[in-house]
Amino acid sequence: MKHEDLKIGIALSGGGIRASIFHLGVFKSLAENGLLSRITHISSVSGASLCVALIFAKNGNRWPSDEDYLNKVLPKIETIILNNNIQKAALLRLPVSPGFWGNHVGLIAKMLREKWGITGTLRDLGDLPVWDINCTTIETGKRFRLRKDSMGDYELGYVKDPDLPIADLAAASAGFPILIGPYALDTRKFQWDKKPRENTYHLWDGGVYDNMGLEALYKSGKGLTFGVNYLIISNASGPIGYMERKSNLSAKNLKRLLDIAMDQVNALRSRDVFSNVLKENDGLYVNIGNSAQKIVDDSKIESEVGKKLIESCMSAEDALKVRNYATTLDSPSRENYSLILRHGYENVKCCYTCFYSG
Repeated sequence: MKHEDLKIGIALSGGGIRASIFHLGVFKSLAENGLLSRITHISSVSGASLCVALIFAKNGNRWPSDEDYLNKVLPKIETIILNNNIQKAALLRLPVSPGFWGNHVGLIAKMLREKWGITGTLRDLGDLPVWDINCTTIETGKRFRLRKDSMGDYELGYVKDPDLPIADLAAASAGFPILIGPYALDTRKFQWDKKPRENTYHLWDGGVYDNMGLEALYKSGKGLTFGVNYLIISNASGPIGYMERKSNLSAKNLKRLLDIAMDQVNALRSRDVFSNVLKENDGLYVNIGNSAQKIVDDSKIESEVGKKLIESCMSAEDALKVRNYATTLDSPSRENYSLILRHGYENVKCCYTCFYSG
């Protein structure tokens, strides 16, 4: 398929600051290939929502061109992330801010505005690309989507043209249960197509329902949606790893149950997409932790081309280091920022070279 015919949908996983930076590297590689401007729909979860919110914020709430992303937006974002630790700032502010003691997600949103400069509302965004910010509705257990033209889930109903702050929604999408907590949405402020069941709906991290944000762009049995003809999945989810059970009252036990459930959901969704989209060469799967060696081995690329890719990219050991980087909102060191960004960039470069048919 020719570049000018591509209508790219990109699904971006959660994974805290690790995911944010990995996705920035993915976008860098796409921009260098003239593909950033071919994105027509974005679906983000958790840390990915922070990433996309930053990109919009540093380009006047408009999606940047390939050139502007590379030369203006990405350098600004690097400075912001490295010099403004929103997690540390929130923890320092919390003891002296009783109004946020029961509203941690509100405090994260405040830090996004003050420290990262994420301002504006959904109505300030351009029409393209369409951006789905994904949360999980506690009351229904369904995906609650928020975008410029509407918000809601299929059980609760929908609201047209919601005017909500982007910082609040990005924080809600990243509001991991137990650690951050839910975002309280006052239903009385909006006109719903179904009568609200409660005065308040509670929104959690979208990763609890679908940590890769796939549902917005792909429907099982139906295929790609919204006119998208090429799907890119950027999965920066961390491994759940081994963990010894804690005491009965430990929050870590509850988090572990969520991690296991999310991991299984990811696996099931991935298999469905692989069997129906990627095998038809209508998509690209970028997976954190995959080294150049693995990607080359999984492809049928010419040995000389593969050899050059492996020599130019980071080692399998460094790729694994990126995958195992903690899921947190803490600012990384400059070294780790560069390593995570490079891995996202090189991952796309290798997948694009090895699998893209043109």
